[in-house]
Amino acid sequence: MKNTLTIPLNGSAALPGWFKAPFLLLDPVGNRVFLILFCGVFSFLFMYIFSPFNMNQWYEGGPQSVAGVFCAFSLSGIIGMSVSQFGLIRLKGKKPLTHLQFLGWFIGEVMLVALIVNVVNVSMHDYLEYSWLEYTDTLKYGFGVMALPYSMALLWFQSRAAAGRLKNLAQAPAAAPIAAPEELFIRDEYDKLAMTLHPSNLLLLKAEDNYVHVYYRNGNAVKKELIRSSLKKLEPQLSGHGFTRAHRSYMVNLSKVLLFKKNTKGHFLLMDGLDEVTVPVSTSYLPEFLQRFTPAC
Repeated sequence: MKNTLTIPLNGSAALPGWFKAPFLLLDPVGNRVFLILFCGVFSFLFMYIFSPFNMNQWYEGGPQSVAGVFCAFSLSGIIGMSVSQFGLIRLKGKKPLTHLQFLGWFIGEVMLVALIVNVVNVSMHDYLEYSWLEYTDTLKYGFGVMALPYSMALLWFQSRAAAGRLKNLAQAPAAAPIAAPEELFIRDEYDKLAMTLHPSNLLLLKAEDNYVHVYYRNGNAVKKELIRSSLKKLEPQLSGHGFTRAHRSYMVNLSKVLLFKKNTKGHFLLMDGLDEVTVPVSTSYLPEFLQRFTPAC
């Protein structure tokens, strides 16, 4: 099979996937209520304080005050958005809108609000009349006023949702930490700690009189430590880590056995890193080694 070149996706390639993803920010009823009220209040204050497009000059000297006109426009926006968010939204069914569908929905919502504002505006001023030009002007200015608070509200919902996810992650039960390899604590006959080392570094223990020779690996070197103790005392702890008796005077790490061999004197072992040490296998412990290894001739 021929090799194929895989080109990683960049941001522009991932954009279609974002358009098809579900838009869920306005699913909660509370978010929709906040969006409607925020857009209404913000739009009124924005028009009254900053007077975009010099809107205050359009209505000065008219039958209604500028504040009254702006208030009527804001209430019209609230009504239009309420119809959209709690009435017309049901037409989509239970399936959530995608991001692309929501962009289309937003444009339709702005058009609906502009239509209601246009009707109110013409009704309040005798010098205006219903026309396509009047509606398109209302749509243009309405979009300019409505887009800012709408975007701010959605950004707020997005940041709050992200904060909620982070909080849930923080409160979730932490994954069990990977257990560190268990250390061996080798104690002398007085139960005083003599050595601490990892089981994989311990190669061999050899009993001699009232002492035990401990052969262990330290980096690339093999060292030997003499401890006043006995294999009988150490055996219960070491047997759970892959160590077993090969002889009444020897206990070996099975994972470090390089060779199991038989000669005229009997069976013996060669250990990794201990080329000069031959470990005899006595008859009483031989069956276990015969099950694990095939003796070399």
